[in-house]
Amino acid sequence: MINPHLTPVQFPRYSSCGGCAEGNKTDAELAECVHPCFNLSFILEWERFAAENGYKLVYFPSRPGPKDEAPVNISAWWLPAPDRAGRPAPRVVAFHGMSSNNNHCGVQSTCYLLRSIGFSCLALSARDCGLSGASTHPTVGSWGYDYHLDALGAWDYAVGDPEGLLGGSLPPAQVGIMGFSKGALESAIAFGLEPRIPGAWLDSGPFGGLFGMTHDVVSGIFGPVLGDPFARIVFAFSILASGHRVDNYDPLALMSNCTVGSRRQVMIAHSSLDQTVPVAYAGEAVKVLSGLPGCYEVSSFTPPEFCNGETHHQEMWEFPDDTRSKLCHFWSRTFVRDPADCRLDSLGEPKW
Repeated sequence: MINPHLTPVQFPRYSSCGGCAEGNKTDAELAECVHPCFNLSFILEWERFAAENGYKLVYFPSRPGPKDEAPVNISAWWLPAPDRAGRPAPRVVAFHGMSSNNNHCGVQSTCYLLRSIGFSCLALSARDCGLSGASTHPTVGSWGYDYHLDALGAWDYAVGDPEGLLGGSLPPAQVGIMGFSKGALESAIAFGLEPRIPGAWLDSGPFGGLFGMTHDVVSGIFGPVLGDPFARIVFAFSILASGHRVDNYDPLALMSNCTVGSRRQVMIAHSSLDQTVPVAYAGEAVKVLSGLPGCYEVSSFTPPEFCNGETHHQEMWEFPDDTRSKLCHFWSRTFVRDPADCRLDSLGEPKW
């Protein structure tokens, strides 16, 4: 897990994006380790932007636990977009994946892209991760039990700004949510539970939950005939070992229980070459949610991510110009904002 104490200004040069080793690197070392995923210019521009724009480390409570457990103290980087004519920027809550924190490259690089086009970012670390507080089960990972409550606590904080650290409160319709990998699963649950969230960007989500991922792995080893019963045995042990803290919600079923008329935006992003989370989950999500046109407007983004052996949610640094354009149009539609406000043309021709 990457160092949670790194500031957003330190992160670009220190990070392991694109297959680099974690640790401070010279320009020459960066140019070598990021090749052929992307160019040094991406890191240098990101580093410059981070140095010129502020950040804050903030804390807030999660929502209470499913069994009335006390809220957990959650940490997050507040990464505001540059001021544009005094108008407060819409905000996006960003949620990392499993065994990670808010200093994951996917989170930090996406927040950089968002900020560069006028959207502020609140990047949280889940309970038991990074600088956040401990859960009631710090040594037991859960799936769909309480991590989504951290995302909802972050969303509440981004809307209300109770401490006045974010520049003031915003209407709920101006605060969205996005998650990566397991964070996408938890963000989908949060989105299904909180109908005021106007849009969700769900990137590489294992929407079949722990059972689905277990079934995929075991079936890949033993084949479909033996794989199914073995997967069910393994999953049964997972339920017991976790104290019944896995697969408490089916995110697609939860999102299907929606109110027609409050049409919300959903982006399903997933590498077409993903070897960590099967891209079939994205297809199922698009199929299910597109069948609910009264509830959702569904978009998809399936770039062929593959570089230095990595295939899992790395489009934000492997294809930053395409990703920035997708981010612009999706969040502009979500927040009812003119995409021209992203000022994509002023960012110049693709140079990565």
